[in-house]
Amino acid sequence: MPHSTRNSAHFKKSLIALAVTAAFAPHGVWALDFAQSPPGTVEPYVAPNVIISVDDSGSMNFRLDQENATGATNGTVPNGDGTWPVTSRRMNVLKYALKQVINDTTLLPDGKIRLGWQTLHNNGNSPGAKNINNGNVNSIRQLNTTQRSNFLSFINSLSPGNGTPSHLMMSQADTYMRQPLDVNSAWAAVPGTTATPYLGCRRNYHIYMTDGRWNGAVSGGSQDDNTAGKILPDGTAYANNAFTRLYHDAHADTLADWAFRSWSERLQPAASLTGAVTPIAEYDQAPATEMIGGVALPKYWNPKYNPANWAHMVTYTIGFSSLAYTWPGAATIIRPTQMVPFGYDGSFPNLVNGTQTWPAMSNENRRSLDLWHSALNGRGRFFAVEQGDDLEKAFRLIIQQINTQNEPDRGSTATSGSNVSRNDVGKYVANYVPKEGWRGFVEAETVKTDGTTIPAAGWGGKTTAELLDATGFAVSSRLILSYSDKITNAATGQEKGGVPFKWAADESNLSTAQKAFLQLKSDGTTDTSGEDRLNYVRGDRSKEGVESPPDYPAAKPFRERKSRQGSIVNSDVWYVGAPVSNYSWKGYSAFTRANKSRLPMIYVGGNDGMLHGFSAADGTEKLAYVPRGIIPAVGRLSDPAFNQNHRYFVDGSPMTGDVDMGTGDPTDPVYAPNWHTLLVGTLGAGGKGYFVLDVTSPGTTAPAAGNFSEANAQQLVVMDKTRHATEAVATVAVCEDAAVTPVAAKETCLAAADMGHIFGKPVMDETNPQRTTQIVRMNNNRWAAVMGNGYNSKSGRPVLLVQYLDGDKKLLRLVATGTQIPSTPIDPVADANVVDNGLSSPRLVDINSDGRPDVVYAGDLKGNLWKFLVADANDANWGVARWGASAATTTNHTTSGVPLFTAKGGTEGSPDSRTLAQSITAVPTVRANDRKMDIDPSPTAEKMVAVGGMMVAFGTGRNVDKDDPQNANKQTLYSVLDNTRYKLTGAKKDRITVCADGSPPASDDCSKLVKSVADLPTAVTQASLVKREIPATSVNTRDGKQFWTVDATTVLDWTTKKGWYLDLPETRERLLKPMDLYDSSNLLAAFSQVPAKGSRLDPSVETCEAGSVDRERQFMTLINIMDGKRPSVQILDTNGDGKYNLTTDQGASRMSVMPGAQTMIKRGEKTRLTGKKLDGTDDNEDLALMPEQSMRPSWRQLR
Repeated sequence: MPHSTRNSAHFKKSLIALAVTAAFAPHGVWALDFAQSPPGTVEPYVAPNVIISVDDSGSMNFRLDQENATGATNGTVPNGDGTWPVTSRRMNVLKYALKQVINDTTLLPDGKIRLGWQTLHNNGNSPGAKNINNGNVNSIRQLNTTQRSNFLSFINSLSPGNGTPSHLMMSQADTYMRQPLDVNSAWAAVPGTTATPYLGCRRNYHIYMTDGRWNGAVSGGSQDDNTAGKILPDGTAYANNAFTRLYHDAHADTLADWAFRSWSERLQPAASLTGAVTPIAEYDQAPATEMIGGVALPKYWNPKYNPANWAHMVTYTIGFSSLAYTWPGAATIIRPTQMVPFGYDGSFPNLVNGTQTWPAMSNENRRSLDLWHSALNGRGRFFAVEQGDDLEKAFRLIIQQINTQNEPDRGSTATSGSNVSRNDVGKYVANYVPKEGWRGFVEAETVKTDGTTIPAAGWGGKTTAELLDATGFAVSSRLILSYSDKITNAATGQEKGGVPFKWAADESNLSTAQKAFLQLKSDGTTDTSGEDRLNYVRGDRSKEGVESPPDYPAAKPFRERKSRQGSIVNSDVWYVGAPVSNYSWKGYSAFTRANKSRLPMIYVGGNDGMLHGFSAADGTEKLAYVPRGIIPAVGRLSDPAFNQNHRYFVDGSPMTGDVDMGTGDPTDPVYAPNWHTLLVGTLGAGGKGYFVLDVTSPGTTAPAAGNFSEANAQQLVVMDKTRHATEAVATVAVCEDAAVTPVAAKETCLAAADMGHIFGKPVMDETNPQRTTQIVRMNNNRWAAVMGNGYNSKSGRPVLLVQYLDGDKKLLRLVATGTQIPSTPIDPVADANVVDNGLSSPRLVDINSDGRPDVVYAGDLKGNLWKFLVADANDANWGVARWGASAATTTNHTTSGVPLFTAKGGTEGSPDSRTLAQSITAVPTVRANDRKMDIDPSPTAEKMVAVGGMMVAFGTGRNVDKDDPQNANKQTLYSVLDNTRYKLTGAKKDRITVCADGSPPASDDCSKLVKSVADLPTAVTQASLVKREIPATSVNTRDGKQFWTVDATTVLDWTTKKGWYLDLPETRERLLKPMDLYDSSNLLAAFSQVPAKGSRLDPSVETCEAGSVDRERQFMTLINIMDGKRPSVQILDTNGDGKYNLTTDQGASRMSVMPGAQTMIKRGEKTRLTGKKLDGTDDNEDLALMPEQSMRPSWRQLR
């Protein structure tokens, strides 16, 4: 269906296109398929075997309330309220209950179980139903249309008559599961069709329903006593002691004997099966012991749990009449108060401790106890049905329990994940817990002088999630804002902007198109629940059903959450206190004084659909924002399937900066500054683009109210240029057609094609860890946020985005590849850099220390390291740097850009082939080169001069695509020389320009720096780099950590070489995080990762293969940015003696560290490196500080 042309120009969905976009099919030819959850186990679903045995004895013709048929009625359906008349015949109630359950395709969709059945007498002559045997119609088959139909025919055939030989049902079920393996056996891959593999991890269940006490022939064998010193298949001794008395009886004629045999003795030899069953998570997570009847019962012997790791069968029993749950012959045994199913009070504790025992079943008035005993022995449950409608409930609850026990494990790389933000005030840790419905939270800690942490006092020991989930929390009072894309000015294309995230019948809040997205169900169809979905995202829990066992009725159709707060996975926590940028510009000191008591805040993106702003003082939420780009998909949060299909929403990291939004010329004496604190946020894999909020005035610590309110939504939401990945992007022709797109909206329209998913973390100021360099005053004196355009843009090219935050808030796009666009058809060689590419995080460098960046470095997915010149006062002259005699100018969109360097590597088996592009996704690190070189070719003479220029260090690797963690191509750490020289220009000598004359006159400042054409700026090639290596063998291992050296024996001759490279040694190792300069020295602190790798199993193919997860492994390498050598002093303590000695510590400068976030805290003469162990406790490593230096390299040395 076509999109509305005008709406496409403004990046809006037309209502007519909703049906098309509901499937969220990606557009274009982009190859990256972003991961939407942390890597984890994706366990295949192995359908369990379920045998249903039902009673068709004569008493099933009786009425519900009596042990006779006098006055019985023949009704086949319950009353309108679901209850049954007490005169109803038991058989009719059974038939109805079984039909309701088997026809519930939500509870039992095709393939959910493999079903077989049998009955006591088969009075209705259903094929094979007298006994379950291989190959019979009633033998186990996959539940599909045919098997469902066969079972329904069996139900319809049921007819009451004869006695109740219950032992027959138990023995036949057990015998059937032990029959020889073949294509018709219960263990076959597809019974009746495919024999192998016979999976040992397939679970087996027997559900036996009877309305009375057994009689007739008995069979048994005392499987549950201790006469033979029974040993269970896992080697555990079964003995009649305080732990096993519950299971034991002294009689050889019980149903409980059969249930225990089916559970405790292998149904098939282990060698005949592929794989083995493992205990479910409920057992793993259970307490080691539970005090029952004065006995500290180990969980292994607690009937609430099932520890069996061998082929076995679990038994559930249903008693469907008073005769089935009363035992007057053993009146001292008291039944539990809960009946459907039986609970764990009454005489249960006495049966555990042995003060009561199971009596002999010689008298029929005791035999109902055998149903309870059987369920306990078989690690199932006993359901005592008093009311007719409880029979359907019992079957339904049993199937739900079976479904739950067989659900694939929703695991992740760890029980939780975290990232850390630290400042001088405190430490803020964001976490997520996949197994708790992707619950997320932030907790605050205070860092003590010894480096240890304690909970922050003002938070009361609570997390942000606990505060949001507190009893009495008023969801209606939450301040949640969003963005309306309703066009308010057709001539300019202006949109409404900031609005409360609340439902309204009109477009006073969200637009009609946005509300239509909220009416979308996960299957692409629509309903009228949009308002309910919006309220659900706001935190309303009144429409939540129950996850386990699944229960989502029409009145409560939405996913059950464990918390209102969703997962925080890749978004870093950002702290904002009083202004700290220390600008000398007009008005800033007054702004600082006015906001010195500003309420400290932390901001973080969440996958509950919003950016959160919490008070850093007490953890309460002050603001939340739902970006426009996630509205098309945010309704998915309410889908019960979300827990198994996690999606990212606001997964990017926010950053803030102080910005002068005054109008006019800042150099004018009468200029009136207007300082604000602005927040720039991104969505990561959740969507494209970015948004900007004004977070200047959240309030004060006094406290005093700020301006955070719904009434100020238009003021607080400065702009929102986020888009969902599936939103249509207009063509160039549409954008340039004035009849379709207003002239004023043309640039906005064109820019959408260059907008991608921005994953980069904020780039921090080396001297001010609470300030980002990406929100900055440019050389035209305008304030801007500077970002790479990210990945999966429609254009597929790398673009530096300069988003002005003042004045007209124009977006300036600096295209790294100049004017080049893909040819038609695409040429894989010529178009390599403008197809499936995108620019990563930029490093802004201020050459002349005037507070304004002059040079920007950024990498892209094709391994190009780009250099942009932004030093001119006119932004029309900004662009990709050129080389040689043209270096003083930029591409300026007139020629194709040439990168400073292009990174290429080899495969794991052939690392030196270097033909494969190495993606650069982390921000480069820059340092002025402080080395000297000998330019006198005479071997006996020496003429040392400064090398000059800047070393630009960066690592390669990517981890955003689903397949990225598996990629084993070799990744590399590089440091390359940009040999560009600069001089000061302008009337006030406050500007810089590149020295690009190979023979500058003596009067030119460049003459001191450039002596010949050979000194002009040049791009760097792989051949001009020297190799560094890390030996495969570690030099020491301590406390589970390994240590390595760096081999840098090859001399770096600066007259012929321009840097170095180090191939990361571990398979799949890559650099994904920014590199800091350790202790303000020349040492790079490079944290590289072997990313966590989830299961590669196909969840649609049954297998017992473990869906294991390779957890993240992380390494810290200390290496000199200049020459790639290890530190000249010892930083790491490899032997743990508290001393740092190059000899005894063997010069090691690389070590393994814990996965996840790492923080460095100075403690006296050392730096404490802190990470988190898997158990959540701190992992500390003390590093030596660098020796004091009289002067660190500065950018002024470049001139």
